[in-house]
Amino acid sequence: MSRFRPEAVDAPMGAVPGGLVRVDGQWRWVMGFLLDVRPVTNAEWDAFVWATGAPRPPWLRRPGFDDPQQPVVGITLAHARAFCRWARKRLPTEAEWLRAARGPSHDAPFPWGTDDPDEGRVHYRRTVRRGPASVGSLSMSTRGAGPYGHVDLLGNVWEWCANGALRGGFWGSESVHLEDRLTEPADRISAGIGFRCAR
Repeated sequence: MSRFRPEAVDAPMGAVPGGLVRVDGQWRWVMGFLLDVRPVTNAEWDAFVWATGAPRPPWLRRPGFDDPQQPVVGITLAHARAFCRWARKRLPTEAEWLRAARGPSHDAPFPWGTDDPDEGRVHYRRTVRRGPASVGSLSMSTRGAGPYGHVDLLGNVWEWCANGALRGGFWGSESVHLEDRLTEPADRISAGIGFRCAR
């Protein structure tokens, strides 16, 4: 079996400076950290599978979900944590995720500010035939980016946080907002759940 070095699939990371963030009505201080600019892709997960023997999620080879640059979906919390360890990273906390998405604007409803979502900013309101978009596609890399340059923070895939909560909505969401939060069993497998890593 071929062995991949984590550096060979290391996603670009963006710095998030420390600061206050409000989580569920409580103010928290977040130290500065690094966060993947976009969610983990199918190509990166495939490298992880070849390197470690980790399982392939059921959607990895399914039409509409199998492009190498689409976000990997069908990932449990344990599998997301295992990938992060392999890549010498970790999952972000909810406070970190929100800090990256909101920046110094504590009440902004969206990563890009207050303008309503549109198809040039966020991938949502899609049917299963279309599924998730390639990470950072369309003009989301600029118009839909967060205050520190991170893309796909809303829509495309729900993202696991370190405590098992999910943030961000997914490709099938009817609406998206930074307050959206989902709790699912840690072993939940869904075509709408992915993740990104922090360090």
